Amino acid sequence: MKAFTLRAAALSVAALFSSVSLAAADGVLTGEAQGRNGPVKVEVTMTDGKIADLKVVQHKESTGIADPALERIPAAAVAEQSLAVDVVGGATLTSEAILAAAVAALKAGGIDPAPYMKKPDASSAANAPVEKVATDILVIGAGNGGITAAVKAAMAGQKVVLIEKRPAAGGVSALNHGGLAATGTRYQREEMKETKDSPELLYKDMLRVGKNANDPVLAKMVSERTGEVGNWLIDDLKVAYGAAWVQFPDHSAHRQISAKGNSVGWQKTMLEIFEKHGGVLMTDMRASEFITDASGAVTGVKATGLKGKPYEFDAKSFVLAAGGYGADKTMLPARMKDVLFYGIPTETGDGFKMATAIGADTINLDYVKTYPNGVEVQPGRSMDTTGSSTFAVRGSAIFVNTDGKRCVNENLSLGELTEATLAQKNHIMYLVMDDKAWKAYVKKAIDDHTVPDASTFENWKSLRNNGRPVICEGELDVCAKEMGIDPKGLVQTVADWNKAVAAGEDKAFGRKALVALGEGPYHIVEQKARYQTTLGGLKADATMAILNKEGKPIGNLYGAGCVVGGANGADSMTTLMNTWAIVSGYVAGESAVKNAK
Repeated sequence: MKAFTLRAAALSVAALFSSVSLAAADGVLTGEAQGRNGPVKVEVTMTDGKIADLKVVQHKESTGIADPALERIPAAAVAEQSLAVDVVGGATLTSEAILAAAVAALKAGGIDPAPYMKKPDASSAANAPVEKVATDILVIGAGNGGITAAVKAAMAGQKVVLIEKRPAAGGVSALNHGGLAATGTRYQREEMKETKDSPELLYKDMLRVGKNANDPVLAKMVSERTGEVGNWLIDDLKVAYGAAWVQFPDHSAHRQISAKGNSVGWQKTMLEIFEKHGGVLMTDMRASEFITDASGAVTGVKATGLKGKPYEFDAKSFVLAAGGYGADKTMLPARMKDVLFYGIPTETGDGFKMATAIGADTINLDYVKTYPNGVEVQPGRSMDTTGSSTFAVRGSAIFVNTDGKRCVNENLSLGELTEATLAQKNHIMYLVMDDKAWKAYVKKAIDDHTVPDASTFENWKSLRNNGRPVICEGELDVCAKEMGIDPKGLVQTVADWNKAVAAGEDKAFGRKALVALGEGPYHIVEQKARYQTTLGGLKADATMAILNKEGKPIGNLYGAGCVVGGANGADSMTTLMNTWAIVSGYVAGESAVKNAK
């Protein structure tokens, strides 16, 4: 089993039960444990032997994803007088960190945690009468695809219910930077001054990066309609966008834009529009089964709410936007076994399974969107540092392998960098930076909201994978030895790189951005392959109608986002996963409205 150690504060709850008193003193106690992104610090107020209050006073967890855990776990712990309450789905690591930190606080105060570890009685509502809900359009899944479909349908005057199995809307989309391909938009022409882009060029780029494994019908639809969708968002809905700070090289034109406030800000704006137009959002609602008529058309959905309460939804049209299946490794190809996951644990393919159970066809199930630049901050789990890493290698930073040698042109596309990472020994590269590049790397991560502040990186310096740090600061040879890199090889590589910069040519890999590595202290950061979303899924036509195995639409059923496969082929360009979610949601919502009338 892989060895992975953290600071003492992140020990498991069970390990905290030693050397404690049985007496419960009054007072405010403090403890911390490792969350998804860093330490989670809590204060526990004890009064007369009871947990009077539990507050999270400091954390670095992801906005949107972690919010339900931060709200619900402390309240549940106080209400149930238990630090063994159920974790919040989709925010498991944050939930566990809050509870472990509370246990650590009790121990620090000399209080035995055992009396507070009893599992609360979970009264089930599974046998309650089925609650029936009727609507014009039901959207299943409140990520960016589902939200877009719901807004589009609600603005057309339809009665729309949007259900989400997590305690809050957002889905895995909440982790991305809100990117969109602006091809054909007014914004691209007037603000970005890009006049050479076209739907044809975007389509060509998609097939090139997707290695021609794309469903041409869906790729063509996205390339032709992203301009319309971008204009709708920016000009009609007044959603704030700006040109992406880093324009990744896999695009042949200046077309990458990002929502202000990333996807979390985008979602807030869109959900406000949805509510304004009478839309209803129901969270903690897990769809489980389609109800069909004799012709195979979908007429309803079975779902379960809190405590297993049964629901049935009746609608004229259904949009399935329940996400991919990245969290279920049994559904992934074997090659993904050692690739780090950085999504959310609720990406379990529920919608995919529901649709295939009624005969939906599938496409490209062997393809998973894999990225470079992962830092393993939890066992088997990664943080996304691509923006920072890309920014660093636009300057002086270089990638090396365990031999200390450069192994790739650092300015290649993300797909090519992923392939280079997987080709190295132990599937790992290292980002080597001088002090100037390191400061730019940290600033970019903060500006992108990848981390809340610079202290996150300081905390990461205490992390160890198989006894090796994930980040090292110091002299080149010393850090190389610490990280498991050949010290002599790295020192020679840096010298060779600086000579190439002085000569004005990178003969080894043809990199054009030539900046010498300067003064230390030097920083080395591990770079592993990571994934969160799947590229394969259900098969759909250009209207986003889900197709059966005979290639015919399943009545009343449409799809959006990662539950539908094929558009991006074997790989996707930067921003195209989110572009796909939004454009497919727009088209699915439009089609659902036409079908419902």
